[in-house]
Amino acid sequence: MTVATHDASPPTTWIKIAQSSDLDGPRPVVPVNAMGEALVLFRDEEGELGLIGRHCPHRGADLCFGRHENNGLRCPFHGWHFDRDGKCTEQPAEPADSTMYQTIKLPSYPVSEQDGAIFAWFGEGTPPALTAAPATA
Repeated sequence: MTVATHDASPPTTWIKIAQSSDLDGPRPVVPVNAMGEALVLFRDEEGELGLIGRHCPHRGADLCFGRHENNGLRCPFHGWHFDRDGKCTEQPAEPADSTMYQTIKLPSYPVSEQDGAIFAWFGEGTPPALTAAPATA
């Protein structure tokens, strides 16, 4: 789903990136292209939304094909796990005392759901409350 193109300055409003129904079904994971970035939108087991970079920083695997588990996505290539904030939480095959995973983070953006639509905040700073649905980009 392509929504918006990249501009030199970040937007100052929430941008519609998907419909809530896009995440219906047994595997609530969808690709999203917005603001010139390839992203993946998902709903975790707690019902919370995540919008993170689409490609694993290790080998570039597409996280849209990753395993949906533990409130995040697991890379289909080497099993790195990312939470809804884009933080790597687990890195299988590393030594038990390795803390490298703590330094790895994908881009992530705040998301909010209202009236059957999902909106993302690409602006700087803390996003304002989503009180009224903004115009579709």
